[in-house]
Parts: sequence; C-alpha cells; structure tokens
Amino acid sequence: MATEEEDLPPTTSTDLLDPLPNSIPLTPSELLALPSSELTPSIIESTFKSLSDHEALTLASQLISSGKNDDSSLLRFMVQLGQERGSSEYTRLQQELGEDIVNEDNIRKSFEQENGRREIVERWTSLEEINTRLDTWDIIAPKPQIQEKQDQNVENNDDEKDEMELDDPWGETDEKEAIPPQTPSALLDDPWEIEQTSNTPEMPKTSKLIVVESFNSHEPTLEPISITLPSFLTQPIPLSALEIASTASLSALKTVCQRHYDQVYPFRFAIIEAIPGWVSPTELETQGFLPSLGEDEQEKWLSSSSTTNPTLFSTLSKLYLPISLTLVSPSIPSRLKPLSSSELTQWYINRIISLDSLGILDNQLAYVQHGASLGVNGLDEIGEDLSLLSRLAYDSNLSASQHSQWTLTNWRKSMPNQIIQGYLSNSSPESIVGDIRKLILPYLYVLESRLERTGKPDSGLVETLLYDCILDLPSLELALPIFEYSKATLPSPERIIKNDLDTARIALSLLYSTEEKSRGVWEVMSAIFECLPVWELEGTDPLEDQELTITTLESIAMFLTPTTVTQSSGELPSSKDLYLFFHPLPFSSLSRTLDILDVHLESGEILSKWGVYTGLKFLLQSSKNHKDQLELAEKLVRKQQYGNLNEDSWRKLWDDMTRLAGGDDDEGSPGGSLKGALGMLKRRERARVYLGGVLSSGNFDVARKVIKRLQQSSSIDDQMIEQVVLETSKEFYLKAENGNLHTGEMKLAYDCLSVSPQTNKILSEKSFIEATSRLSTFPSLTLTPLEIRHTTDPLTLIQQVLDSSNDSYKYPELIIDLSTKLGSTDEVDQGLIRVMIGKAAYGNDDYSKTKECIEDAMAAFRIMNKNKKGYERNKSSISSTDPTTRLGSNDLSTDPTTRLVPRSGETIETPRDNRLKLKDHLWKLSYLLSTTTDYSDTPSKIQLISYALELCPSSSIPEILGSYRVLEDGRIKFDKAMKRWRQTGISTENTHHRHAKGHDDSGINVRGEGVEERVLGSRTAAKAAKLALDIGGKFRSYSPNLGNQSPVLGQLPFHLSRSTSRSRSPVPPQGRISTPRMVSGPGIEDEVRSETGSDTASVRSHGTGHGPRELFENLGGGIDEAERVRQGARRVLVRGVGWLLGAEEGEITG
Repeated sequence: MATEEEDLPPTTSTDLLDPLPNSIPLTPSELLALPSSELTPSIIESTFKSLSDHEALTLASQLISSGKNDDSSLLRFMVQLGQERGSSEYTRLQQELGEDIVNEDNIRKSFEQENGRREIVERWTSLEEINTRLDTWDIIAPKPQIQEKQDQNVENNDDEKDEMELDDPWGETDEKEAIPPQTPSALLDDPWEIEQTSNTPEMPKTSKLIVVESFNSHEPTLEPISITLPSFLTQPIPLSALEIASTASLSALKTVCQRHYDQVYPFRFAIIEAIPGWVSPTELETQGFLPSLGEDEQEKWLSSSSTTNPTLFSTLSKLYLPISLTLVSPSIPSRLKPLSSSELTQWYINRIISLDSLGILDNQLAYVQHGASLGVNGLDEIGEDLSLLSRLAYDSNLSASQHSQWTLTNWRKSMPNQIIQGYLSNSSPESIVGDIRKLILPYLYVLESRLERTGKPDSGLVETLLYDCILDLPSLELALPIFEYSKATLPSPERIIKNDLDTARIALSLLYSTEEKSRGVWEVMSAIFECLPVWELEGTDPLEDQELTITTLESIAMFLTPTTVTQSSGELPSSKDLYLFFHPLPFSSLSRTLDILDVHLESGEILSKWGVYTGLKFLLQSSKNHKDQLELAEKLVRKQQYGNLNEDSWRKLWDDMTRLAGGDDDEGSPGGSLKGALGMLKRRERARVYLGGVLSSGNFDVARKVIKRLQQSSSIDDQMIEQVVLETSKEFYLKAENGNLHTGEMKLAYDCLSVSPQTNKILSEKSFIEATSRLSTFPSLTLTPLEIRHTTDPLTLIQQVLDSSNDSYKYPELIIDLSTKLGSTDEVDQGLIRVMIGKAAYGNDDYSKTKECIEDAMAAFRIMNKNKKGYERNKSSISSTDPTTRLGSNDLSTDPTTRLVPRSGETIETPRDNRLKLKDHLWKLSYLLSTTTDYSDTPSKIQLISYALELCPSSSIPEILGSYRVLEDGRIKFDKAMKRWRQTGISTENTHHRHAKGHDDSGINVRGEGVEERVLGSRTAAKAAKLALDIGGKFRSYSPNLGNQSPVLGQLPFHLSRSTSRSRSPVPPQGRISTPRMVSGPGIEDEVRSETGSDTASVRSHGTGHGPRELFENLGGGIDEAERVRQGARRVLVRGVGWLLGAEEGEITG
C-alpha cells in the first residue's frame, strides 16, 4: 500500500501550465545511482528536461530495468516522461506508413537513413511494452489500499446497521478514490479502450507531468501472486506466466495469457503443466486453460483480449524489443502451431500419467472426462484403466503401502493375473464372492471387449483368467465360498464356476497342491468336497472299475512324486500344473479321482483328530509306499505317549488305526480296493507299532490290558511282546539322565520289562539295568546310562570300579555279580575279572587276596582247557604256526563258549583273544607276586612260579628259572641249617620258637610242613623240566632235518653231552641266568607281550662250530639213527632241567 508521502496532491488541467518547481537537475549517472527511496517525480522530471529525446528515452529504460523501484505509479510516471520525448517520432512513422497493412520491411526502409530515429522508436517501443505490462499488473495485483478501504466501509456499515440510514461521506470519498481521475483530455484516455472502440490509427500518449493511474475494463483480481513487479516488468512474459501458474493463481494467469497472448501461446502447454496437479481439471476448464479439439481437427486454446490483426506496435515489438524481454530458455518446451488430434490425445495421456506421483485418481479421471467433453479422441482405454484402478484403490481395502504401489503406470505394465491378485489382496471369506462379482468379472469383461475391438476375440478369456484367479488363492478358506456359490444345485447365472467338470478339476487341483496342515484345514477340505458334483458310473465291471481306480491313483501319485530335477530345483507341481493334469482326464477317471479324494479326506480327518497333521499330497504319494505308511503309524502312536490317555482312548486309537488300514483285513492292501493312509500295513505290523506307543506312554497297567486284547485278536504273540518291550525299555534307558532304577526314565525302563513274559533276554536286560544302577552308586564314576550302554567291553567298567575304590577288591563276589549282570558270563571273562581283582589287591599290598585271586583264575583257566575237545597235552612234532599252539596251550578257536551278543557299536572280541589276554595277565601277575620281597610265603611263591612257567611264553622261561633258583638256594640253605641244628643238639624248643616266627635268618619259611612241601616241590620241578623240553620242542621240531636248537638250551647252566652227569658243574659266565628283566608293580596288567616273538629267539651253537644239521648228516644210521639220537638227547635234557630245578633223580622221567 502506498504511503501518504508517495500519494500526489490532486491536480487539475491548469497545472500543466504551471512552471516546474525549482530543483537542481541531476546527471543520468547520478539519477541511476540515487536510492529508490529518494526518487521523486520532480527530481526525475528535472533531470529528463535537460536531456535530449534519445537520452531521455534511454534513461527511462535504464531506470525501469534496474529493478530498484516497485511503485507502479512512479514507474508509470517514468514511462510517460520517456514516451513523451519519443511520441513525435512514433506519430511520424505512423503517418508515413499510413493505413496499409504494417510490414516489417516497410518499417526497416523508413529507418534506413536515420539510425537515431530508429533508436528513438526502439526505446519508445520498449517503454510502451512496459506500460502495457503495468496495465496488466494493475489488474492482477491491484493496490491493497483500495481493498482496505472497502473492508473498513464494511465494518462501519456493520456498526451502524441499527442507526438511521444516512449518506456516508466516506463512501463517496472511497468511490472517488477508487475511480481514477478522468479528464476530457486525450492524455488520460486508456489506449486499450481506444484500440477497442476506434478504428483510427494508434495515437501516442502526450506528455504529462503528473502520475496518472491507469484504467482498463478488466476487473482487478484478488488472488495472491508470488511474482514481484520489477520481475514482471523486466523478464519475458512466458517466465512470469510460469511463475504465476506454479502458485495456481488461475485468474491472474488467465489475464496475463489473454493480454499477452502472442508471447504466451507458444508456451501454453508448459504453462498448463506448471499448474499444480492437485488443481481440479474442472477449474482449469472453467478458466479455459484445457485445450480442446476444434471442428477442423486442430487444437483450440484461450482467445486473445486484443485484436488479432497486426498493429504497428505489435510489429515494432517483434523487431525492436530487447532480448531481455523476449528471449526464453530453450529448456522450456514450445509449440508454435496448434496440435493435431493424435498429438492432443497423447498430451492428455502424458498429463494424466504425470499425475501418478500425486496419487489423486479423481483428477486423473477428471482429465479424461473433460478431455472427452472437449472433443479429444482416444481417451477411452485410459479412462477404462482409471475407472478400474479407482475400484482397486477405493473398493479393495488397500493399505497405504499398497496404494503407493498401484499407480496408472504400474497398472498398465501389470499382467492381468497381477491385477486380479491386487483386487483380492485383502479379501476375506465373507467378501471374496462379492469382490469377484464387483471387481474381477467387470475387469475381465473389459479385457474381453478390448480384444473384440482389436478384431481378436477370445471367448474363453474370462473363464481362463477366472480359473487362474481361483487356483492362485493363498488359502483354502478363501476358496470355500467360491465352491459354495458354484454348486450344481444353483441356477447358472448365480454360479461363479458354471461347469461341473471344471468345478471338480479346480477342487482337486487346490486340495492336492495345498501345503496347509493345520487341524482346521481338513474341515475346510471336507466342506469343499461336499460342494462337488456327484456322479454314478452305471454298468461298469467291478474288476475293470478296480483297475481304473488303481491306474488313476498311480498316475496321480507319480505326477506328484518329486523327481531328481524337481528336488534339485525345489519346485513341485503347483495347482495350475495339477489342473493341466486333471483337465484331459475322462469322466470316468475324474469320478474315480473323487472317490480317492474321499478316502484321503477321511484319513486326514482321523489323523488330525489325533494331532498328526499331514497333507493330501503326502497321503497320495504314500498310498503305495510301505515305509512311509509305517513311519506315519509310528508318528501317530508316538504322538499320544504324552497325552495321558486312558484305556478307552487307546482303544479308540486302535479302532481308528484299523479304519486307516481300510478294515481289519490281515492281508493289507497289496493292490486291491481303495485303502486308507495305513492300507499297506498288516494287522501285526500295526499292532507292533501300537503296542510300542502304549508302552512308551509309561502306563503299564493299560499296556497289560491292551496286550490281553491284542492277544485275543491274534494280533501279537509272546515273541513280539518280548521284542517290543525290549525296544521300549532300551528307549527309556537311553533317555535316562542317571542310572538310579528307582526314579525317572530308568524306573520306567525297569518296570517296562515286567509287562513281558520273563524270558532270558528280559532277565538279562533287567540285570543290566540293575548293574547300571549299582554303577551309579559309585561317586567317582560319572558315566551316563548312554555311555554305559555303548561301552564296547564291560570289563572296562569293572576296571573303573576297581580303580575308583580302594576296598572294592575285598568284595570279589560283588564284583563278579556286577560283571555277570553287565554281560560277562563266560569262564574267560570271569578269569580276567579275578586277575583284575588280584591286581587291585596287589596294589593295596594285600598279597593273600592276590594269591587267592590267582588261584581262582588259574582254576578257571584249567577248567576252560579241560572242556576243550581234541586237546593233546604232549605232541611230539607240531608244524602249526598258531601262536597259541607255540605256547603249549590248546587250539581255542573251537571253544563254543562266547559272550553275550555285543550291544550297538561294540567291537566283537573273539574268545581266543580273551584267552590269550587272560593267559598273559595271569602268568605275569603270578610271577610278579612270586618275586615280591615283602611276600615271604616260600611254598606259595614256588607254586606261583610253577603257574608262571605253565603259562608264560618260552622267551620268559630263563628269567623265571633264575628266580626259581634263588628260592631253591634258600630252601637248601634252610635244610642244611635244620640238619646242623639237629646234629649239634640245638634245643627243639628254640627251633619251635623260630618256627613260630615263620622265618630263619635267610628269610626262608621254616614251618613244620616244610618236608612235605619239599617233596611236592621236587615233583613240581620234575614236571617243569619235562614241560620246558616240550615247550622248546614246539618252537623247533627235532625232525631228521633238525633245525636250530631251542632257545631254552642256550640258557641252561650246563652243556649237554651223550653221557649225562648229575654233578653240578659251575656255569660259565656267559651261560649264567641273568636277573629277571620283568617289570614288577601294579601296572603290570597294562603290559601285553606278543608270544610270537619267541620264534625269532637267537640260538647259540655249542661244540666245535658244527650245527645240529651237520652233526646228524654225518651219522651213518640215516633217519632211524637220527630219531634215536633225538630221543636220547631229549632224555638227557629232561634230566638236566630236573636237576637244575632240584628234582629227585627217581622222579625224573623222560
């Protein structure tokens, strides 16, 4: 709003004759540098007065183009001053051209010799353009003071509405101020009014020295605009129009476009597109901005408010307006000529699509409607798309994210099935039928009509896309209402699927392709089955009917069974694939398929009732698969073990299993009529699985009743009961967290065994559980039942028990009982356990217990050998390389005694391996105890040495014999001492006193039974001598081709010759027996020596360097002589060894 300082005092026509006020004129540069706030009309006028016409026009243009001043009145004053100085040249040019049509060439010819004149006309034309824009500005942006005064008048009227109605002097003043002053002078006439009301040539405005408000016939607009007056005056009009359009100031934009039509027209479409998309096309059509199609098939737009004939000013504008007022950036698209029909249609389509980002479907659809009303062709298809898209947006309950996805561009790119899925994306079982009728079917009919319009009709399009839509439904709950409205009992117009065969095919495809396995889905599938048509095949042969059923079942199952390719790709037949499979099936096969579906639905309902959820696809694939049906039966029964079922519930489960098998036929279903999910299982197989489930529940009272009932129906026998009970008990055992048989799973494992008849296997398993429970009582043992069950050798458990307790060896019977319950029942294992106990006793310095265990183990070993058949104690020649034979023991491979069958994962040890192990450990322990210095029972030591000699390998005999000599020397010394004591008359009491102590000075036992022990020792020595020879002979047989000597001979303390002598000659140093090299101590049981090493014992040759082979070859007697020499050598050897061991001469035989 202009201030009071800017308002000029009212003037009259006589003021034109008054002299100008006194002021000092400024130079043009000073005036241009003067701030806009200091510019006044007087300063401007005084400066212009001192300038020439050309300079005044140039200065006026510079002041306006500087953009410093935004006062329209002052700017108009500058224009008037400038035009006054150039009006004479403009009038002269007008007179020269006359009334002829203005031509650019004529204008150029007028200025050929007068450049100064041309420049004046150019400046005048620029000022006239500015003046025209100022007139437009007064229309689109009227001064605010006028509106304020009008608002003030309204308020005053409201305050005085109850008072008398008097003439308002303020109203008159406002009225006078609102109307610009008019004078009779032509100086104040509106040039636009002159142009519209007169046909005379344009007349230039004459000079006036006051600021005059413009007047025009357009009503001022009150819409706010963002553009400023300096910008509006100094930039091209199209840019100003674009800026006004961006603010949706439609009235102001229309005024600018009409008043500056020629400049705006090439950029009309850019201006329309600059209008915000949220502006309704209705408003655009009301203002006339939407282009239309005329009768001449050309585009029509706004009409100009000026004459269409070219005027002198318009021609001069084209020639001489500065570039700053006319040049528009090339980036702004322009259309100089009207568009054709097709081009206009494409513009409308592009404009509609460009509004996708806003998501205002109403405006897009309104563009189509208004374009059609304006005669634009080719908008029918996009109108259909928008109409269908609006249904999708407003009737399909789309979410915000779905709304953003569905734009017109995406719609036109989408396939029909994607659009259908979009329509049904939020459908519910209650609304899906209505959605199909209101959304899907209209869309399909539109597609069908489009094909008809293109000349390519497709009568099956609607049916095909509708079926695909149903087959693509995400759940059966959505499909159920469709089948309910497709029943054969409904009238055809009300049915969604009108063909009965197609209804059955679609239902089969959906049911057999679904992956849903919840309990409720079986009710839905049964409801769908109830909606299907029923067909009866009359006059068919039962046998042919059965073959048809089997063929149909196998073909469907084969189609659904995944192949190697489908398994690797992870793709299985979809519902559409199944529909293609079912579509060509004849009526009879389709009917049989529905029968198969009926059986499978019944099976599925039974399984879901017991908590086993599977699909129809699995039931179809497993119809001929025994393994799958067995696993299904186990899953069905095992599912109930935690359900705490009573006897009646278990009975119902058995009845349902019978129904799933297709009846109580014991022949199963090897290929006969239709059976259920367990049709391949026989009654005994089902009973076995069923009994296992009952036992797994832990309710053994119910299990006994179930067993009784199953036995009455001959479904199970005692052998099956035993097998199932053992399997179930082991399952409980393996799941137990500890071995206590009185709690938890271990108690169930033990109690489960009481259900079965008490056979040997049942008792053995009970014993094993008892042993497990006893093992768990040892605090140092942390083995779980699972580890105990999978222990490969029960003897390792016994060893752990002995190692974990310092006094466990004192209870050998308990240890033996524990080992027996663990499965170690044969003589070899018993002997090994005795040896283990003896080692534990030895480690605790309990030598008497060790001696006792050795004797027990030796007795067991001898009993084992006596029970062998075909044993030959003495063999003259043995050629076998069996290591057991070389040791002088019998061939143990034929011993029928074996351990229990090993458990899962156990490595089987042959009895021969265990015997070798027992033999090795036993003689080592015997020898160890016999060489222990703390153990002073000499007769027992000699006995132990005899055990060691009997069992040891030949390579260890010299060592044992050396130990024996030490003991024998002690005995000799004791005998001599006793004899000396008797001869010297030593008191018997002293002797008895020493006997009571049990030792003499040399540490030899001197008990009264020494004489008898001496005799027994002599006999034992004689046996050992003969045995030593036999053992040596087994390693090197003395045949006519005699090999190397026995390794024992080289260790003897004398030389053999043909004449034997009982004189104990001294032993050469190299022939002395070395100290025993065996390692003594508790760890001896870990030492395992190979007896095969005796084969490679070195042999030392005695005599003159000739070996035995050369010796016997020189004899003249041949083979007989060699045999005679061998027998003689044997007798000599036996006597020599007997003498060495201390045997009497009469007791030595050989």
